[in-house]
Amino acid sequence: MLMLWIWVAVIVLSIIIEVFTMEIVSIWLTFGAIIPLILAATGKVNWLIQLVVFFVVSTVLIVSLRKVTKKFLLKNATEKTNLNALIGQKFRMLERTDFETIGSIKINGVVWAAVGLDRQTIEKDDIVEIVNVSGNKMVVKKVDEVVVPMQETEEPAKKSKSKEEKK
Repeated sequence: MLMLWIWVAVIVLSIIIEVFTMEIVSIWLTFGAIIPLILAATGKVNWLIQLVVFFVVSTVLIVSLRKVTKKFLLKNATEKTNLNALIGQKFRMLERTDFETIGSIKINGVVWAAVGLDRQTIEKDDIVEIVNVSGNKMVVKKVDEVVVPMQETEEPAKKSKSKEEKK
């Protein structure tokens, strides 16, 4: 009868641990303790055999199902959401940014603060790509060529002029 309560305690404790860690390890101990719980309820199986069954079942479950289950449960964890979905998109600078000045870009009708990657200088109307989101600022880098239509003007973005054309 004592082993019955021990297996109930193992099941409850492993569920509590799984809820707080979410590492998909102790849940297999929960399932591994169910068979020894049933064996203990019969009162005919030695505690040592129950313990061996617990370790064998738990080990088999961890080795065979943990990776598959984790992959299934976390399949959408790598998808970009919210502001991180903007990373890689290109926009036109509304205001110049440099080491001391914070510039701005307009995204979906909302003006956001923008700083150059490594605080590089980026001029107004330059085309930039968002490389990171830092707090309430977009970290951007200047790009030379853009193929996507811009939100701020009706004309498509043009390839930036080469150094010879600017002279």
